[in-house]
Amino acid sequence: MAVNNEIIPIYYQLKEILISKIRDGEFALGDKVPSETELCNTFQVSRITAKRTLDEMVHEGYIERIPGRGSFVCHTHIEHALSQFYSFTEEVKRLNMIPSAHILNLERIKPGKELNKLLNLNDEYVIYIRRQRLANNRVIALDHSFIPEKFYGEIDKEDLLENSLYKILERNGFRPDRAVESFMAASLSKEEAELLSMKEGEAALKVTRNAFHGKEAVEYNYRYYKNDCYTYSIELK
Repeated sequence: MAVNNEIIPIYYQLKEILISKIRDGEFALGDKVPSETELCNTFQVSRITAKRTLDEMVHEGYIERIPGRGSFVCHTHIEHALSQFYSFTEEVKRLNMIPSAHILNLERIKPGKELNKLLNLNDEYVIYIRRQRLANNRVIALDHSFIPEKFYGEIDKEDLLENSLYKILERNGFRPDRAVESFMAASLSKEEAELLSMKEGEAALKVTRNAFHGKEAVEYNYRYYKNDCYTYSIELK
């Protein structure tokens, strides 16, 4: 790839080249990226352009600078093909990353009218789970799940830390086998932005899921993905 488009700023072209190499796996998590001098020599750009390129990548969370050592890839990007049912935990493992979560809420609540309708309930209790979802110790998403208590069972925080939510539901005989998802851009509140290390009002990818086991609605979920961390793709025929 060459830096040669006269309309697009050179630093931006160079940044896109390096980001592409990260997403393609040429630069893996923890790898050292070219220094300013190396970028100048390889792409025949000025020192100012090379510095701005790396500064922008630091700001966007792709790399981190370690004084005296250089710049290293710290970005975690997940690409998911929409072809079959999936769970966040299994998807992260498939990409050879380590999934984890910070549990912010795990409680038994009385659902409102809309949630009763979504989960086909008759004023029954649900388990509300709010988590920061991580891949390789980097926050990727802010996740909200609502599961009918009759499918989830007793609240056990340690169990949820050690097992995926769907593994718990599977153990109880109600693992989701199909889901309906929708996608949209959504502005983040101050609290949501802080939990995702983003700015208030910034747009995130909001994914809403209604999951079923047979005809039973077993989960209503919505999550906000960091806007630079997750890509969905679908094959059209």
